[in-house]
Amino acid sequence: MKYIGNTGTIIDWQSVVDSLSNQTPGYVGPRHSGNDDIVGISDVAKKWDQAGFLLIKDGGNAGWDMFFPHANFDQTIVDTFADYVNVDPISCWISRVQPGCLTPWHWDANDNEKEYSTIKNMVRMSCNISKPQVGHVIMVENECLYFQEQGSVWQWPDRTSWHGGINCGMTPKYLFNFFGVRR
Repeated sequence: MKYIGNTGTIIDWQSVVDSLSNQTPGYVGPRHSGNDDIVGISDVAKKWDQAGFLLIKDGGNAGWDMFFPHANFDQTIVDTFADYVNVDPISCWISRVQPGCLTPWHWDANDNEKEYSTIKNMVRMSCNISKPQVGHVIMVENECLYFQEQGSVWQWPDRTSWHGGINCGMTPKYLFNFFGVRR
């Protein structure tokens, strides 16, 4: 992973986090199951089943909340971030992992995977938008980020990088997720 910089002076992430804390998420992930006809989903679901993960909806602790621009936060957040990283956005969202929950090892296969796989020069980034907290962890491929400064931006090796996260802390963990094409 490559450290890009910190957006804390241009985006008030704490206001964003505070506004999301009382909102109902767009949905609780994962949205798809291994039976859905989406590239990559059955492989991820099979690995989770073999490992014994249980989703939140089934009484387990695997799952996360999803928030989206326009519905949950303002588009100006996306535009400001896109200008900072010099990338035209294709997709972005904010994920929230509650204390005691986790996101099992996966890559972000989605409804538009066939289309996305044809786009050249796509980059993936994430921005830690919670204040640094004990227990807030994200792992991307072979790297682990922990106790990150609010607003820190990291470029991933690839849009389809395998990753996971855990919140063994005491407060919700928020992450801004973003991918697009370099300008």
